[in-house]
Amino acid sequence: MSVTRAREWFERIAGWADRHSPQTLFARALIIIIVPMLLLQALSAWWFYSQRGDNVTNRLALLLVRDLRALIALRADFPDAAHQAWIVERAREDLFMTIRFRQGIVPAFRSPAYFDIVAREVQGALDADLKRPYFLDNSLGGDQLLIEIQLSDGDVMEAWVPYLRLTFGSSIAYVLAQVGLALVLFGLAIWFMRRELVPIEHLGVAADALGKGRDVPDFAFAGGTREVRNAATAFQTMRIRLQRSIQQRTEMLAGVSHDLRTPLTRMKLSLAMLPESPDIKELDNDVADMQRMIEGYLAFARGEGDEEPTPSDLSDILEDVAAGARRDNADIAVSWQGDMNVEIRPIAIKRCITNLVSNALRHGTRAEIRAVRGKTSVEITVDDDGPGIPPERREDVFRPFVRLDESRNVDTGGSGLGLTIARDIARSHGGDISLDSSPLGGLRVVVRLPV
Repeated sequence: MSVTRAREWFERIAGWADRHSPQTLFARALIIIIVPMLLLQALSAWWFYSQRGDNVTNRLALLLVRDLRALIALRADFPDAAHQAWIVERAREDLFMTIRFRQGIVPAFRSPAYFDIVAREVQGALDADLKRPYFLDNSLGGDQLLIEIQLSDGDVMEAWVPYLRLTFGSSIAYVLAQVGLALVLFGLAIWFMRRELVPIEHLGVAADALGKGRDVPDFAFAGGTREVRNAATAFQTMRIRLQRSIQQRTEMLAGVSHDLRTPLTRMKLSLAMLPESPDIKELDNDVADMQRMIEGYLAFARGEGDEEPTPSDLSDILEDVAAGARRDNADIAVSWQGDMNVEIRPIAIKRCITNLVSNALRHGTRAEIRAVRGKTSVEITVDDDGPGIPPERREDVFRPFVRLDESRNVDTGGSGLGLTIARDIARSHGGDISLDSSPLGGLRVVVRLPV
């Protein structure tokens, strides 16, 4: 139970970190590198100053107390004024402290409100090794410490000890060295990480272009990690297989249509030479249906086609589709919003919109085309005032040769490939088609194309 609970807590923490962390791999990689380095720097600095710093200060304080004992011993052995001046001079030049002898009594020592590490270590060394009354003051300023020691003859030795003698140097130099080294390491880490992520970005751009149906040139990564090179190789293999599959489908359907057109033509000629009768009329209708199905196969195969994506004005395509419908006296309106210059296969997109408009006018009396440019896609809507399609049947109509009208009357429906071809074209551009209810009372067809 405890293991399960720990796993749940870990998953919660990981989920929270994932939601609040940057979304790019580069930023996350930098966090993974920088955060441990900063923690390591902080812990090492703390350990250095709290452990090594205290040890060094403690030993320096012990050496100071021994120097003070030596000065006290010299003062006791040579109490005359000449030797006293010599002791003061030697303390200043050789022991790096200033001393003075005076008459009096050392005041009672009380720990001040602020007692730093140096004063604390000096106090411990005096208590352990001096064995004399003393007074300690660390509030003088000027980075000095005052020590007053009671001598045996009733005099007091005052010693001003600079902090430099009791510490191992300024912390500023250490901090600057740590910060400089960290900046150099961070710069190298960022540079190497950026180099490693560039191939991944190129692979992402290529995959996005392939998903939008655009040409993806061959590329290979001479450098980079083995995983990135393997991913690039797998992507290239996938692209070649997709292109081969599309080409095989197009060639197969083109070959089937070519093989069927010859016997169909002979059948049409034979039927034309026979006298008219009801049976001949039914056979002629069957041949016409077969001809339409073959043309539908070809149109479906041309959905991918060999057409290359080019920057095109989508508004011109919409106007051309509407103009073609108006030549058949159709009631159709066109509008758009935003920049309509997108990279598409113009002939294929025109075929897609034409199929949707033809379907709308076949089942309704009025149609509206509207295009809106968004941040990542262009949305094209085709509305009609026809009977619409029940929600449970909206996905069925995208299947090849599926018609809601089960009759074979050409006037009430086509071959059942119009919406299939339209969706196939939209998906070959990396988009899709969905159906909804129209404000006009009929069906709304929504085409989304990435930009």
